[in-house]
Amino acid sequence: MKRKWMFAVFVTGMLALLPLHAEDTIGCSKGIGKGVIWPRVYFKVINYSEKWSSFAEDMVAMNSEPGGLQSASVHQLDFRLGYGLLHNLNVGVNLQYAWGEAEKVTPQGETLELKASDLNNVWFSGQWFFLDRHQFGGLRHFKLGLGASYGFAVNDTDENLLAGIGPGVEQFKLGPMWHFELGSSGVEVAGHALYHWKGTAREVKGWGRSGHNIADTLNYQLKLEGAPFDFLGCGIGLTGWFGTEEDMSLVNRDHTLNRGYNHAVMLHAEFFPMGGQYEKRKIYMIVNIPYAQRAMKSAGVVWSLGFMWTFYTL
Repeated sequence: MKRKWMFAVFVTGMLALLPLHAEDTIGCSKGIGKGVIWPRVYFKVINYSEKWSSFAEDMVAMNSEPGGLQSASVHQLDFRLGYGLLHNLNVGVNLQYAWGEAEKVTPQGETLELKASDLNNVWFSGQWFFLDRHQFGGLRHFKLGLGASYGFAVNDTDENLLAGIGPGVEQFKLGPMWHFELGSSGVEVAGHALYHWKGTAREVKGWGRSGHNIADTLNYQLKLEGAPFDFLGCGIGLTGWFGTEEDMSLVNRDHTLNRGYNHAVMLHAEFFPMGGQYEKRKIYMIVNIPYAQRAMKSAGVVWSLGFMWTFYTL
């Protein structure tokens, strides 16, 4: 029965076209052991389809209004290297290279064609597991980690910010992460709840967020995952974020402010070339399908292709 159920989930994920994954900057909620080196790389594609309209006071199609942003896309190549410093302490560094294009119509009616590419972010991170047990009530595995990251906008030039590939602000993430197995069912539950602090955007002429205090968010993920076959895994869950304060960029016609949010269904499929016992040696595909969004701009579907490996002995 277990195999049949997991196979049904796997087929559902594949029918969704593409595929859950570790948190981008902090890493996997399960962590890695002492002395383990964990490199990971993934490629993410974001084609924005909607934007916030202060006139309509809603999300509208990207080119539905004569002014403002008309189209935008971002491609991101992300490399993270993690290391098990102690049995309950992981550290890591994350490099993000992005290239993006955008078309914008200024208030004066001028059309701007924007294009930029750069190493735009470096994150340093740490995970401390303050609870790591193999027997905990009815659960075989339960780990609760406290993750923290700090991001540096290493190249936040005007061109990068206008093209949408630079954050333009200092950033920090902090919060609990968890991962456990439901008895001996083979089904695992993982997730995180991270507070994402963001600073004030620097002044850039023509950038809509220029000088604004960028709203902090609470980022979350909750997923079910398993491996119906030794070489194949799959998962389904919910992921997204919501603002903890009003965002100055999400203004209405009467100058009231809104809180942003982005909620999506998350699917994944993964292949273990050395078998499921080496769960961090795999190729994986992920798809995020949003079902509720309010942000400066949003994508219909975001997909990623990734590869990770682990070196268990040094």
